[in-house]
Amino acid sequence: MTIEETLQIALDAHKGQMDLDGKPAILHSITVGIMGDNGVEIKAGFLHDVVEDSDLTLDDLRRKGVDDEVLAALELLTHDKTTDYFEYVHRIAHSGNYTAIHTKINDLKHNLDRGRKSNKKAKELNDIEKSERLAKINEKHQKALEIFGYMPLYDDGRSRDGQPVPMFSRSFSSKEGVR
Repeated sequence: MTIEETLQIALDAHKGQMDLDGKPAILHSITVGIMGDNGVEIKAGFLHDVVEDSDLTLDDLRRKGVDDEVLAALELLTHDKTTDYFEYVHRIAHSGNYTAIHTKINDLKHNLDRGRKSNKKAKELNDIEKSERLAKINEKHQKALEIFGYMPLYDDGRSRDGQPVPMFSRSFSSKEGVR
């Protein structure tokens, strides 16, 4: 299946869905896909939320012709809500499936980036309730990134010890593995 065909599945699956800021949800999936390092990661990125956020199942995607390598990553990336979120993230981190690992890291990075921007805007608008909700979501995403070995950062770009550090200061390659 081509990247374009995979993107079309994601476009159809997320049609009409909006994120917390009222933007089309597909923009997140497109961004995560574009962050991929190769065709398989791009496809997995485009489809990473399809099973969770639409009526499509992994079997539906298989019948549509989605590649087995992409399906294996999507099986790991699909969060069964009966499983604790951090258990789910640990399962991906220690799976050995580098497509799933890289896609989840890209997903978390983008979620945290847009969450921080949304939180800043909510604070500027004095929307305390939204700001508090976003702060909790951002903290969850940051803790999940820590599982993959990324340094903990706060909204002001400082680590927990107060030192300035670059955003997502640890690079990850498939050769390194995950701690």
